[in-house]
Amino acid sequence: MFLTPEILILLIVDTMILIFLFIAFVVAIMVVRYFDFGQDTPLQYALERRSYLASVIVQYALWLKIGLLFYFVFALDKLSAIIPGAMCAAGVVTANEYGVPLLMMKVVGIYLFGLWLILNAHDFRTKDFHYTKMKFWLFLGIFLFALAEYGLELLFFRDLDVSKVVSCCGVLFNPLRSSAAAKLLALDPRVTALLFYGVAALMLLAAWRRWIYLFAFLSLLFLVVGVISLIEYFSPYIYELPTHRCPFCILQPEYGYVGYVLYGALLGGSFLGVKAGFEKWLVGIEPSLRWALVLDLLYVVMVSFYPILYIIRNGVRLF
Repeated sequence: MFLTPEILILLIVDTMILIFLFIAFVVAIMVVRYFDFGQDTPLQYALERRSYLASVIVQYALWLKIGLLFYFVFALDKLSAIIPGAMCAAGVVTANEYGVPLLMMKVVGIYLFGLWLILNAHDFRTKDFHYTKMKFWLFLGIFLFALAEYGLELLFFRDLDVSKVVSCCGVLFNPLRSSAAAKLLALDPRVTALLFYGVAALMLLAAWRRWIYLFAFLSLLFLVVGVISLIEYFSPYIYELPTHRCPFCILQPEYGYVGYVLYGALLGGSFLGVKAGFEKWLVGIEPSLRWALVLDLLYVVMVSFYPILYIIRNGVRLF
């Protein structure tokens, strides 16, 4: 296993988080088996105290897990300076068969961890531990998910060969090549842009009409369409190069680390949209869509700025 300071920090923090989650996992098993708010027993009192402590542990651990997604991508980007052929994190994450599934698991984890945090927040507001058993049932699945992610992370870094030449992003995201990413994303850039703005318009309509469940579904769709359109249509305008279609190079300093802001807004807006649907289903409240819309609109404005600026400067379009 090749270790750099970034990898060491990532593995140490992930290991510590997993240890704390295991402690909460032991408590969770007891809670889902024996917790009963209607009982007046010493065991019930002990479980109420332990469940609160375990909830606080899980709460802070999951917040760290969410933040580690961005640090993971940062670590991959740092490794691109070491691995031959890699120009950015794209070459590193595809260096072996574990990288892409690991990245996907970390993205999915944001939604799982975030929904648990929402459930936990609502449980803390109740006086009868209304959602306690539910949130610990969910946590049992989350712990197994985190354990699988940790194992995949170890396999990824174990098999990362810094002497092996990998494909750069120009090869991976070139529609003229035969890579899996190129085949998947070999779409007309103008079509992906229309899909992107179409989904964004539907989200505004759903928010205006208060169609919460539709808004939640469109928020997930917006994440997918947003990434595809960023690669196919918007990123060439950011790089000012029609053949450069990489979702990772925008994370580098020469582009002002703008990718972290873009992905933060896209993931944040998408998650808050899903959160609204989850809260309406779980609690029956009419959730606010304000911050979801703010982040979604921020993303739309930011990515739209680059083609507009390019056309004003050069008088031509890339597509």
